[in-house]
Amino acid sequence: MSKKDYKLKVKTDKKSLTKTYGKFVIQPLERGYGVTLGNAMRRVLLTSLPGAAITNVKVENVLHEFSAISGVKDDM
Repeated sequence: MSKKDYKLKVKTDKKSLTKTYGKFVIQPLERGYGVTLGNAMRRVLLTSLPGAAITNVKVENVLHEFSAISGVKDDM
């Protein structure tokens, strides 16, 4: 990680929060960190929470996994 001085902001969408659903926004991230965090979250959910699994991920204005996203350098 570079020596930039910034803090990650984690936002929770409390309106959509239920017993089985949660929406979290973490930003800003440096290149490659989205994949790292996503992988870590997936592994924790798959090993720690019985019966829970990530079944899909939706990104606004992205039609498929090969879409180019303005301002984003990582692959979907």
